[in-house]
Amino acid sequence: MAAPCNWTIAPTCCPEWDTADQALKDAATAWASLILWASTGRQYGQCPITVRPCGMGTPCGDGSLMWSGWWPGSGGSGWVPYNFNGEWFNCGCPAACSCDPRCQILLPEPVTGVTNVSIGGVTINPSAYRVDDRRWLVRTDGDCWPQCPDMNTDNGTAVFTVTLLRGEEVPAALANAAGTLACEYLKACALDKTCRLPGRVQELARNGVTYSFVDVDQLLNAGLTGINEVDMVIRALNPTRLPYRLRVRTPDVRPPRMVTIP
Repeated sequence: MAAPCNWTIAPTCCPEWDTADQALKDAATAWASLILWASTGRQYGQCPITVRPCGMGTPCGDGSLMWSGWWPGSGGSGWVPYNFNGEWFNCGCPAACSCDPRCQILLPEPVTGVTNVSIGGVTINPSAYRVDDRRWLVRTDGDCWPQCPDMNTDNGTAVFTVTLLRGEEVPAALANAAGTLACEYLKACALDKTCRLPGRVQELARNGVTYSFVDVDQLLNAGLTGINEVDMVIRALNPTRLPYRLRVRTPDVRPPRMVTIP
């Protein structure tokens, strides 16, 4: 994701918000959302995406999926070595002895909702599948997902698409923090002296009293804003300062193709 999705901020502590120009409020919302989305590891905000999965495995004798490996004879005997999530197992078919579903496909995680599954233009009833571990789409009605979907066309009986929500829901505390940050942006645009966004001044002497300020570059390098109630939320949600959500990639499972245009 290159930008936050579906962020609704809560400027509950900003009396200036209701009377501000709508264009300015839109700009403040976009700015605060982007800053806090990046500061909390680019993990919050549910983005709707459509993917076109590729089938996994080949059919067993009973119509279930068999993981690739050595399989002697067409009658089904012996053991098949297969790799699942980086670990090797010996088994004939996943559902038979490995505790894996007979039919599943990998989706881009984290999946927080599936809005549509379509095969050949026909929507599959949600009762026919479930999502495991926020990434596996498991078929539960006895049928299986297409093993060779047609990637060369957008129409036809072999087109297989899944539309889903990817990403975590924005916590209420983070929405409030974004509202606070957006409010300070409004004040900065109005040259309001009560604006709490830190400036570049590091030290100020007046009437014999010296004031020292935190270096803005230090705040930025730490992913902070200089506003206490906002920074406490950032620290709580991203204590190790991760720039992105951690990911594990494996060559053993082919990820689905993501539709980006149109």
